[in-house]
Amino acid sequence: MVAKADVQKFFKTYEKVYNDAIAGNVDMDDFGAMYSTGFVSVTPVGVMVGENGKKFQDTMRKGFEAYRAMGSKTMTCKDVSVTAIDQDRCVAKVEWSGEYERKDKRLVTIDFEVDYLVERRQGSLKVFGWIAGDEQAEFNKHGLL
Repeated sequence: MVAKADVQKFFKTYEKVYNDAIAGNVDMDDFGAMYSTGFVSVTPVGVMVGENGKKFQDTMRKGFEAYRAMGSKTMTCKDVSVTAIDQDRCVAKVEWSGEYERKDKRLVTIDFEVDYLVERRQGSLKVFGWIAGDEQAEFNKHGLL
């Protein structure tokens, strides 16, 4: 089974790489290395599938630029719970806390959860999917968009 401690460590590393990306200081190869060769994304917008590669990294780079422009400052991994799927796969429910600065300079904290599908591939953990809520609605609610 995928050990909970390994998944928690993985998401602490993910937190660091994510925060580096928000700050504009990450090699997107590092970010891409955290994902499997293919993945599924489930959000209120719909279900999408993708492949890890240059297009994915370019999309993520643009996403981080948009987060920065919106006022994203830091993302903190508050907790991780793990439910096994099989020997090499699990669902990691990750509690995040995002810090944002609105245009009026007021700081806003948004807490949310994302369920990640995680697999052990060639000895390393990789994200192969995620299920997330409506972040755009939250950003609007808090005056960030």
